[in-house]
Amino acid sequence: MSATLNQLFRYVSVGVLNTLLGYCVIFACMYLAKMSPEASNAAGYAVGLVLSYVLNRNFTFRSTQAKRREAIKFISVFAFAYALNYLALLMFVYEFSVNKGASQVLAGVVYVGASFLMNKYFVFSTQNVKPEKPFG
Repeated sequence: MSATLNQLFRYVSVGVLNTLLGYCVIFACMYLAKMSPEASNAAGYAVGLVLSYVLNRNFTFRSTQAKRREAIKFISVFAFAYALNYLALLMFVYEFSVNKGASQVLAGVVYVGASFLMNKYFVFSTQNVKPEKPFG
């Protein structure tokens, strides 16, 4: 498996784990801590953003770069990719008349693709990374 495909597989795996944990935090905050849906959502996304950065830095891209600058770039990429996701959603629903559920999925693909590429080549660039281990 090529290094990029291996990274993409790890990136998607991190995303699945991150999504599951994020929803656990959201629902725990809403139903156990009796927080508002808005505050619960913010808490879930905050935990998810931190987890995503740590796992993608150490597991997906194996970066050894300076953390502070890298974290700022990671947050910027998240915001930009989310904006692309939102724009794609609007275009699929309102410009192309795609089913709303299918539009969510397609917009999600735009988000994953854009965020993977920006993280790989901008945030966790291939310079200064730990050597790639096969299947690890």
